[in-house]
Amino acid sequence: MTSETQGNRSFRLCFAQTLGVLLLGLAPLPAGWARARSMLDSARSNEMNRSDREINAGGYYQSLIGVDGPEGAPAELALRLLGKPTDWVRFRAANVSRNIDDDFLMFELRPNANRMLFGQQFTTNAFGMRDRPYTLEKPPGTYRIVVLGSSMDMGWGVGTESTYVNLLEDWLNAHASKRGFERRFEVLNFAVAAYSPEQRLDAYRRKAAPFQPDLVLYAATMLDIRLMEIHICDLFQCRVNLTYDFIKKAVVDAGLTPADLRLDSNDRLRYKDLVKKKLRPHYWEIYDATLKALAANCHSTGAPLACAIIPRVGKADAPEARAPMLAQLRELITRNADNLLDLSNTFDNVDPESVEMAAWDDHPNTEGHKLLFRALAHAIVDDKNLYTTLFPENGNRHQEEGPPGEFIHDFETKAPQKPETRNLSSAAHDDARKADRP
Repeated sequence: MTSETQGNRSFRLCFAQTLGVLLLGLAPLPAGWARARSMLDSARSNEMNRSDREINAGGYYQSLIGVDGPEGAPAELALRLLGKPTDWVRFRAANVSRNIDDDFLMFELRPNANRMLFGQQFTTNAFGMRDRPYTLEKPPGTYRIVVLGSSMDMGWGVGTESTYVNLLEDWLNAHASKRGFERRFEVLNFAVAAYSPEQRLDAYRRKAAPFQPDLVLYAATMLDIRLMEIHICDLFQCRVNLTYDFIKKAVVDAGLTPADLRLDSNDRLRYKDLVKKKLRPHYWEIYDATLKALAANCHSTGAPLACAIIPRVGKADAPEARAPMLAQLRELITRNADNLLDLSNTFDNVDPESVEMAAWDDHPNTEGHKLLFRALAHAIVDDKNLYTTLFPENGNRHQEEGPPGEFIHDFETKAPQKPETRNLSSAAHDDARKADRP
């Protein structure tokens, strides 16, 4: 065979492969490939990273945590075509969590995890928190805040020191030091990827409450209803006790029968779509009862409950898209919590590509967590009741400092420190900005 013939064959093979990819994006796809088609369509737009999650956020989330059914395969193929590397692991495959058999939580973070994920250090402490080391016993003079949330609050895709939760702790301590408060702050992160509202409640009761928190910060997202649906269906499928009376009541009110909850030969819910359809009208009722129960648990120990609404990156959480869910969340939070911190507009005026992990993952990156921290700091300062709870006007101070407004100005106008910079600034606003590091 001549070199010219070999060259022609090589050319034809390359041309055929390229043509195949193009035809995949142009030809009609079977119904089961609808989500993949969405991804390929968006690959031709300026927002190729909006794809699947703009159509079915729950499906995207299931894919992230690694609980896809067979229908997830086409979506995965489309993500590969968009450039997703083969070593990009899902949460369940990252070896940072473990399943808990016959348990309402279903899974939890492994204690003392330490590995590199996406070029960032993912660590947990001895208690399985995505956080720094802490003791169970609260140190004297310490004000403890516990954070309950899901993947964005856990910090999926960013280093442990770069989560908005740890940036918040750094700022609170720097600001307290500058204002002359002798109080020390610890912000304990109990967030776990894919945890539903009711799992966050259970995590508080069983894991966070023993740490004697002085304030509970619950992080809500526009995905919460879908996370609730995933979790409840998993409870049915794994035959785990529903635990809470308000969930059991919703199941009865939904008219679900043992026949509806039968499993197929693969131990999956045979009539999952029917189960979800019957339960759907009751999700907000479950969410309301969840927050009510959490508030009661917090107040029983004298801890206020503050709720922050945390956005994802991109147009799935853009103003018009999030409006109905946001209104429902605000209503529930106002009814049940002591403080509402609405951070939903944090990413509205920034280029999504600058604050998202990747084209196939809309979790905030390190810069995104900086923006979340800034928004949270502003919300705390603007909420007079919450701010004075953290920094009492009659607190034990050894010096006076300017009003919080001055801190906000400095915090916004001064450039962030470089990653290697660790020293606290002497100014209160520099103290807040100090926490804003990669």
